[in-house]
Amino acid sequence: MQIKNDIRTPRLTIRDYKSDDLPYVTAMWFDPENGKYMSDPQKEYVDEVYRKALDGMEDSKDGYYLTVVSNDIGNIMGTCCIFPGDKKDAYDIGYCINKKYWRQGYGTELITALIGRIREYGGTEITAEVAKENAASRNLLLKNGFEILRESEFKKYNMDITFDSFIYKLVL
Repeated sequence: MQIKNDIRTPRLTIRDYKSDDLPYVTAMWFDPENGKYMSDPQKEYVDEVYRKALDGMEDSKDGYYLTVVSNDIGNIMGTCCIFPGDKKDAYDIGYCINKKYWRQGYGTELITALIGRIREYGGTEITAEVAKENAASRNLLLKNGFEILRESEFKKYNMDITFDSFIYKLVL
């Protein structure tokens, strides 16, 4: 799916993912610190199924894969995604800011922008899953009005690493 019109904030442009972004975003996701709490595997656990999924992100029919770019210098700073939920007006989000830009307010700016776009889509609720150990991301969601909906767990793709998690929900 394509958002077509970029999402702009004072410091960020959130645009449709392009296949040219792949080397940067996978380096970020596969980084042991940056990708620690993501469901994406470490580089050595990437298989053909995962590679195929990466190759299909630009034209995915399942959801919006997006790249976060700095307005000042034009560098890719992160990624995010928006997936339609089980209900017509519900969406699920995911996000990753490069560790070089942590603790500078970019996560808050990104989440605020995603909330705004989902409102434009007519969304009335947003969910996000976060590992319980990931205090920074949990605090980011709480700061943006999300509340814990329930406990869950997720596994890193193709690895024997499972995280206890919370599913957060924001009612718009």
